[in-house]
Amino acid sequence: MNAQIRIVIADDHVLVRQGIRAFLETHADLAIVGEAEDAAGAMKLCAEHQPDVALVDLVMPGGGIEATRTIRVASPHTQVVLLTSFEDAQQIVAAVQAGALSCMLKDVDADALADTLRKAARGEAVLHPRVAGKLMDALRRGSEPGSEVLETLSQREREVLALMAEGLSNQHIAERLGIGEKTVKTHVSNVLGKLNVSDRTQAAVYAWKSGMKQR
Repeated sequence: MNAQIRIVIADDHVLVRQGIRAFLETHADLAIVGEAEDAAGAMKLCAEHQPDVALVDLVMPGGGIEATRTIRVASPHTQVVLLTSFEDAQQIVAAVQAGALSCMLKDVDADALADTLRKAARGEAVLHPRVAGKLMDALRRGSEPGSEVLETLSQREREVLALMAEGLSNQHIAERLGIGEKTVKTHVSNVLGKLNVSDRTQAAVYAWKSGMKQR
């Protein structure tokens, strides 16, 4: 039997925390190890329990961005999944830059949230489709990254990056490009290294900033 995925919930609304806990506890592979109502409490719980995932409200006392930053320092193993009612692209970009892996809206389907937490525990990023759309619009209006960095990517690596920006998994990228999944993993690793980012979400943000599109 696989080990349970250990989760900390951070939200300043008690009913939200209780609702999330009640649902997640119906899944045998998900275990809630603590609840916090602010950024400081979330950091302390993550430092103490070293959970696999922290589910963090973007708008709470102390702020979800600060919570993300301090959690990633206190427990580097912990992946941060943001949960928010607001589609504020600038805040979400700032949270990703602070170390958040995924972002979901609070109207997300409960089963989709559970699946997002499982993926986060594996280091796989997920963005709610409306959040991704907002980010793309905001970043296309912003400054573009230096073209000299993108020029270091091979054509295949650019294709992989574009598909990462669409939110595709390694398996789906492999199917789209007609190559092996292990080959995709190698390309993803190369892309992250060349862009000097630590995860797929940051790479996707880079792609959106550049206006990159899959052809």
